[in-house]
Amino acid sequence: MSKARESHLVVAALIATVTFAAAFTLPGGYKSNQGTAILAKKGAFIVFVISDAISMVLSICAILMHFYMAYYQGLEMIDKVTTTKLLSFAMMFIGIGMETMVFAFISGIYAVLDPYSGPAISVYVIGLGCLLFFTCFSLWIVYEVIFTRKNNQF
Repeated sequence: MSKARESHLVVAALIATVTFAAAFTLPGGYKSNQGTAILAKKGAFIVFVISDAISMVLSICAILMHFYMAYYQGLEMIDKVTTTKLLSFAMMFIGIGMETMVFAFISGIYAVLDPYSGPAISVYVIGLGCLLFFTCFSLWIVYEVIFTRKNNQF
């Protein structure tokens, strides 16, 4: 359990770091005289900003859940079942954060490239394929954990 928690914490911290950096190195750059984003009015850029923010918030929530688990385990105020459920929620937040990070990447590419160029189309196909795979895999895991375990035993 401890090793799983450590690896989840590392992944969540990496997602938070990458999404934080992406928020300040915006696709398309800045207008030098105003300091605002050049692509601020494009729909794909707006999708990029929103999905990047969702990814960062979910990864920060997962990090906080890990901190709370460690704190309450240190005080011996939390049982194994509760810890496992909190770890499952943190894992779900990290999974959704990864999905929205992929979506931010795809929409950022869409915002800066010609939508009909070869590289852009290949990024869409690869990115959306990964996004579809991650989503189906995440839903399958949630289904397995919630609906097929008898009496929510972990």
